[in-house]
Amino acid sequence: MEKQSLITAARCAKEWVDELYKKKKRPEAFHKMLKEMSQQVLDSEAETLVFTLTDLVDKTEKVESNSAYGKAFSKSEEKLERFSDALRQYAIDNDFDFIPAIKMDKSQRINVIHFSAVESALEGIRAAREIPAGAIRYTFDEKHRLWRVFGFLSGMRLRTWPMVLAIVMIFTFALGYLVVAVLLLLASISAPSLNTLLGFVASLFVGYIVLRLLRSYDRFTTTRITLAHDVLASISAPQSVVVMKPNGDEDPTLEVITASATCPICEGEIRLRKPHFKCSHEVIGACRNNPTEHCFSFDHVTRLGWPITEAARRHSPSSSVGHG
Repeated sequence: MEKQSLITAARCAKEWVDELYKKKKRPEAFHKMLKEMSQQVLDSEAETLVFTLTDLVDKTEKVESNSAYGKAFSKSEEKLERFSDALRQYAIDNDFDFIPAIKMDKSQRINVIHFSAVESALEGIRAAREIPAGAIRYTFDEKHRLWRVFGFLSGMRLRTWPMVLAIVMIFTFALGYLVVAVLLLLASISAPSLNTLLGFVASLFVGYIVLRLLRSYDRFTTTRITLAHDVLASISAPQSVVVMKPNGDEDPTLEVITASATCPICEGEIRLRKPHFKCSHEVIGACRNNPTEHCFSFDHVTRLGWPITEAARRHSPSSSVGHG
């Protein structure tokens, strides 16, 4: 591989991490190691391309496998994949033709990372200069896939046998629930007591929760996008979305995407959330400075958003162009 490609990739990664600090993001241990790795590639003029954990940290305690750096090092390939969209977007905006690629070698007694470079251009990620007038562009800060079992569950309406299995499971649960609820109701009538009454009320509450979950699931399989639960969002990314992508005859792919943008009205940070007004969108982007007025749509395919409130349209640079 040409040295210039490696140097370009290293410089891109280093400046990207520096940009995260400038924007007051909270880089992980992985980002710090990526910056150190890139710096060593630059200092050696692309002669140093193989790294151990010891090469990337400055304190003995950070070398431990159970430390934040040790865990990040062992999962460096997956980590880079999670942040690759944001890195690619930064590279495209700043005219870097290459970004780093990492290959973890675990065949030796000590794990090592091999540093290489890949082209930054990727279909679907457009440069800042290519954003249509009046639109905002979302940065996919993080993106990773859920376990395959979730893809199976989300494919129940797309394939026959999973749907049959789902119907059987739901019917069995519903029948068992009705039997328990009826027994509790009869017990409350024939021998009323605080325990039987509380049991009956609890059964009604459980039924209500399950019904809401089923309705949410049905809506998700139709819209194919929903806000992720907090347990699926990282600490540094308060709001993420789960997007279901059909995958031919296979189970659909589920991706957790953390996206953000800069508000064109006040320069505030736009985060994803549920609409707080009557809206056809399942998920919107709302500015932290004024979340009730500075609101935008969210398109995870084009990575664009358009003003969806009168105030946002009125302040938009191209207010004469109407977009839904």
